[in-house]
Amino acid sequence: MSDPIRTALTSSLFTPDGSGAGEKLLIHLKVFEDLKHGDAARGSAIMGKPRYLCLTQKRNKGQLYKTKRSQNGTFSISKSWNLEEIRQIQIIDNNKFTMTLGKRYEWSVEKPRDKLMFLAQVVDLSQRLLNRVPRLVNIDEAQLMRILVHRNVSQVDSPNSPTGLSPSPSYDDTSSPTRGSLTVPPVQTSLSTTSSTYGGGIPASPASSSPSKPFAPSSPKPPSHMPASSSTMHGVSAQVVEGGMRTNSYVSSVPSAVSAPSIAHSAKDDRREREMAREQRREREKKEKEIKEAQLKQKRAMALHDKLMEEDSMMNVDEILTDFNWKTSGNAAVLEKRLLGELHALEAANVHAIIQSDERVQSMVDRIDKSLQELDNMETWLSLYAAELNSMGDDIYEIETQNRGLQILTVNQNNMIKELDDILDSISIPRECLDNLKYDPLDSVRDIERVQKSAEVLQRVLKTKLEDGLDELRAVLEMVEMYNNCSNEFSTRVNDFMVSKIETLARKLLSTPAPPQRKRPMAHPHELVEDALIPYQGFSLWFKEMEPRMYTELQRHYAVTFAPTYERDIREMVDATRPYFSTLRHRSMDDSDFLFRSDESRSARALAYGATKLSSVTASAGARGSFDGHPNAQRANFDEDEKAASDAFTQLITQCGLHVCREQNFMCDFFQQSALAPRSFLERGPVIDHVSDKSHLYTRREKIRDVKIAKKLRNLMDTLFESLEPTVVPLMEYALKTDTTQSVGMMTVVEYQMYKWQTSDQEFVYAFYDSLFMRLRRSFHQFVAEQVRIIEDTKINSKKRRGILSAFRTFPLFVQRLESSANAMEPESQTRQAVNAAYEKIITSMMSSLDTIAKESDEGGDDKEQLNASIMYIENMHHYYHALRSSKLPILDASVKDAKTKYETTLMTYIKAVIRRPLGRLIEFFDGVEVLLRTSTPEEVAFHVNYNKTQLRRVLAMYPPKEIHKSMDQLYKRVDKHFTEEEGLLQVVWRGIQEELIRQHERMEKLIDRCYPDAGVHLEFSIKDLLSHEG
Repeated sequence: MSDPIRTALTSSLFTPDGSGAGEKLLIHLKVFEDLKHGDAARGSAIMGKPRYLCLTQKRNKGQLYKTKRSQNGTFSISKSWNLEEIRQIQIIDNNKFTMTLGKRYEWSVEKPRDKLMFLAQVVDLSQRLLNRVPRLVNIDEAQLMRILVHRNVSQVDSPNSPTGLSPSPSYDDTSSPTRGSLTVPPVQTSLSTTSSTYGGGIPASPASSSPSKPFAPSSPKPPSHMPASSSTMHGVSAQVVEGGMRTNSYVSSVPSAVSAPSIAHSAKDDRREREMAREQRREREKKEKEIKEAQLKQKRAMALHDKLMEEDSMMNVDEILTDFNWKTSGNAAVLEKRLLGELHALEAANVHAIIQSDERVQSMVDRIDKSLQELDNMETWLSLYAAELNSMGDDIYEIETQNRGLQILTVNQNNMIKELDDILDSISIPRECLDNLKYDPLDSVRDIERVQKSAEVLQRVLKTKLEDGLDELRAVLEMVEMYNNCSNEFSTRVNDFMVSKIETLARKLLSTPAPPQRKRPMAHPHELVEDALIPYQGFSLWFKEMEPRMYTELQRHYAVTFAPTYERDIREMVDATRPYFSTLRHRSMDDSDFLFRSDESRSARALAYGATKLSSVTASAGARGSFDGHPNAQRANFDEDEKAASDAFTQLITQCGLHVCREQNFMCDFFQQSALAPRSFLERGPVIDHVSDKSHLYTRREKIRDVKIAKKLRNLMDTLFESLEPTVVPLMEYALKTDTTQSVGMMTVVEYQMYKWQTSDQEFVYAFYDSLFMRLRRSFHQFVAEQVRIIEDTKINSKKRRGILSAFRTFPLFVQRLESSANAMEPESQTRQAVNAAYEKIITSMMSSLDTIAKESDEGGDDKEQLNASIMYIENMHHYYHALRSSKLPILDASVKDAKTKYETTLMTYIKAVIRRPLGRLIEFFDGVEVLLRTSTPEEVAFHVNYNKTQLRRVLAMYPPKEIHKSMDQLYKRVDKHFTEEEGLLQVVWRGIQEELIRQHERMEKLIDRCYPDAGVHLEFSIKDLLSHEG
């Protein structure tokens, strides 16, 4: 019965590998560690942590492991040591022992017998692998070896029988190791039992079945009995050796005792008999190997046992001789010789006495000889009978072998006939199907279904793959060749029919007048062609699989044949759109107020606009702002003709995209190139007589993942619509020559279509729109560059006042024109980015021209030029801010805020400059007082030579109220000469001047009260005098 602990340890930690060279568990021992006080003396009631010490060996290396058991019954290693790390082993008492492994470990066991067996195994393994043993304290090495020998003998003699030796010999733990009694194991009983087990029922002799008696010291006897005792002692060892020899002789005879497998009883069981024979042979070889291993182990155990017994006998011989009161001279050789002589004489006398004592012995010997002779005769006859039977058995076996061969041959021939029938059935096509492929018409849906079913049968046969090289049979090759010829003929027939059908439909479509175009261009679909060709879409799968070359040629022929029809459709739509732009062509762009031009190139009517007064901008602006308050705002907006032309172009671009989309979707459905198309002709759908859902052809589909198919489809579309772009581009250029600002609206329309088809399979449509967009953007960039050049070339100087510059008058109208042109411009679109970039370039150019004038007047101009530059800045910045502040365009916010800041700064500079003419001396005096206050106290100011009370009275006397009234009238006239009532700027400037005069009056009064409190003087004029002229 196997040990469950050992089994669990082996399965968890020491599972051998396939080669058998894995780590092998030699022995294990259950121990307890971390003991409480007094636990070691309680045996099985020990309270501590249970652990398992495992001794293993792998090749020439030993390991000691400390393992612990988990809740699920498996084991894990908590610590390991090499065998050479074991320095000392000490037994403390029956249950407790220690080991020194780097440090001292103390363990306790439940069974002392298991402890000694484990230590013996450790010592033996150290001796064999390391040629040394650890230091042993309170341990007898010889006793440990005897325990190990008895264990090995027990394992070898009785591997499977309960009659074998006990795991360990009996010994007294408390006695001295050198005087312990040793019980000789019943070797003969074990061997006879083994013989009975493996010898196939061979009986054991009585002498071999009787156990030997254990040797023990006897009481003192006379010297004459001494040889008998010695003979008995030596008989024990001899008996062990003799038993081993008999076991060896038995082991060597076991293979011959195993009976050979019986001959098969019938021919049908021959294969099973051969398998059984091979299995029995493998079992026999396995048993022989096990027996040889057992024999080798037994020899080693017997040799070690004899050695130990001899040592034990020699060690106790003095005691035996003392017990027998034997006295000798101490010469052992003489004693041994004398004892052997007496033993031989005694045995000879005993045998002779037995034989002479009975007269029937001779008669028994004679009868035994006669019986042996008869047995020899019987053996001779039996040998002859066995030879005859063997000869007859060979003949019978030969006959059975031939019968089996004939039966196998018959079965194989029947199977071959059945296999050939199956092959012929799998590659045979009914004659009716072949005739359908050759002669049936392809006009109606029913005819197409019948022909496609026959083609399906043909394709299945051609795709059939025969196993085991059957497709190399001559008959099969001939039939396949015939069907390939039939397939080629059918493909050629269908291809010619489809080519003729396509050409007929194209001629019919061209000969039929297209429906007349209405007010807006409209693409008329080819429904006649679609309904006529869709029933044949199944044949496209046939060509795609069976004839790829014909499939490609058919597609190319389709594109080339129908290309003229689509050229006519596109030309008719373009011709329907052209009149809208022809109406605009007769207009002159010279007087367009939304375009930048120099003053010299403007007409008199356009220049008259500069003298008109611009009303305030309407506050209720829309999402892009409103310019309705501008006198010529209506001229910047699109009129009815321009809107009609823009809508016609939008309709044309949209219809072109839909026309191309529908044709590509139909072509993908007809030639089975869409993502949802069947993969093979066998998976085709039913034949349909017309396109049921034609609106589905206008839907955008997912992008084709197969790069080759997508490229092939793009090439077909290039051939089919090669005239699309060359027909649309001249119309677009014709429209831009009329009014380049329309390029913004065109870019918006084209970009919307680009975004619509961007992620679909319509690569041709997207490329067409992308090409148009690039042309429009290039044209728009050239237009903006021309406008910037005109602004930069305009000559402006500050020697005379020019009012609002033409660029600043034009820019709001320019913005209104572009924003009106693009009604659906998205904030993140490329069109919006292009327009914003144009705004930035023009604004930069305008501001740069104005800044250049101000810089030149500051550097080399006189006061008049500087004043004119300030007036120009105020007028233009005021106009720019009020004209664009309600536009609500993000790109203009920064420039509008900057214009407001520049306007306010320049206006303040202008006001301070103009009020110095009526109040110059007075302002300069009080400016000096403020400067003096920065370094002096108010009391010190009145004593300053230039700012004393006398100087104050002199300055104040220069500005009586009457003089102030006169100066204010002159100031107003001067400001009125600088500014007109246009945009209400005169009133704004005059109001700013009055506020500055009030601020200066208050400032002067405060300085007088602060610095001249005792002077008793004040300004002679009041604020009312300053505001006497209300404008």
